[in-house]
Parts: sequence; structure tokens; C-alpha cells
Amino acid sequence: MTFGAVVPGIPGRAACGTRLLVGLALGCVAVLSWWPVSCAFAVIPVRSKASLVTPLTLRSAEEADGVSSLGESIGHCRGNGDWTVLKSIPIESLMEEECAHKAWEVFRRSYPGPSEKGMFLDTPVAEQDIKYRWRRLKKTLRMNCAECLQLVEKEAVPLVVDSDYVEQTFDAMVRGSSYARALEVVQRNPNVLTAGTGIEGSMDAAEVGALFMEATRPLNKAIQTVLGSGR
Repeated sequence: MTFGAVVPGIPGRAACGTRLLVGLALGCVAVLSWWPVSCAFAVIPVRSKASLVTPLTLRSAEEADGVSSLGESIGHCRGNGDWTVLKSIPIESLMEEECAHKAWEVFRRSYPGPSEKGMFLDTPVAEQDIKYRWRRLKKTLRMNCAECLQLVEKEAVPLVVDSDYVEQTFDAMVRGSSYARALEVVQRNPNVLTAGTGIEGSMDAAEVGALFMEATRPLNKAIQTVLGSGR
């Protein structure tokens, strides 16, 4: 959709006013979204869903070698760029598994197309991948289940980013400030986890950007509703 097009259901001058508002709002967001994200979403030749078969998320205690009575959560990591590396994290409890399923439902609502296909650009986003990334996110941020679920309900973008990349970004944020300050920035703007390790020396700007994103999130959601998220 172009800004010169007529917005369905908004006639005449109202459409012009809407286009101006949308343009200004998106311009502000673009100015503050300057951190490099090319590494987080670098496009490589897309692999078919069938070529990214993942073992079952839940395995028996014997198969998990005693790691957890509920087994392990397994997901794809980017590795050298081809998303063929499989990593695992123990499933802590039935309650955690329930929260992980809720995180998957959040992702499905946010990205209906990719969740159906199992791919977002070059990134595997099958149910087991999303549950794995949610667990890794919870561990990286040192959050409990409810806190991490609330975070992805705010913005689901961290669930489509490689877990190792997210961890490295957050560690850099902590080095550039403190754990408490880095966590506060992430809670206000979860998308900052796509920034990469270069954010270490830019935490002041990250904090300003997070405050802006938090304040304008309702407007951004409204804009997405008008324009369509394209997901």
C-alpha cells in the first residue's frame, strides 16, 4: 500500500489526514530504529519446511538422559547461517510447558502466515522452534514464566530471532549499563533484542528509543490495523 492510495472506508479529507498521520508516525519510528538488524534477519536461500524436520519437543526421561522428567525443548539455531543447528533446553515443569504453548499462540496471532507455513523469511518458526526460543529468552533475561509471556505479548519479534543472537545482544546491553537497566529497556522495547552486540556503547540512545516506543505503541498498533501488518 502506498501513502497516495485511498484508505478503504475513509473518504476525502479524512483519508488525507490519515495518510499524513501515518507518514509522520512511521517516520519517527524509522528515525529511532537505527540499530543494525541485518545480522538478525540476514536473508539466505530459503530452505523448505520439509528439510527442517525437528525431533519431538517432548521426550521421555530415559531419552533425555535424566536432564528433566519432562524431557527437552528442541529448536533450530542459525549456526553458520543455514539454520541446521539443533539445540535443546530442559522443560522445567508442566506449568512452564503451558506458558510455552501460550507463547506459541501469541506468535500464531501475531504471524498467522509464517506460523502456518513454518517459515518466516529464512527462519524456521514451527511450534517447537517458537517454544524453544521462548524458553531461551526466559533464561537469557532471567525472567519467570509470567514475565516472559507478558514480554512476547507486547512484541513477538524476539521469537523470530536466533536465540544465540538474542543472548549475545542482551549480554552486550548488560556490559554497556547494568542488568537492571538492560532489562528495563527490553521490557519497554522488546524489539531492541534485534540490535546486535554493537548496542553495548549505545545504551543511552537505546533507553530514549525504548521510552519513545513504549509511549507510541498504541499508535503503532492502530497504524498496523489500518495498513495491515503484512504477516
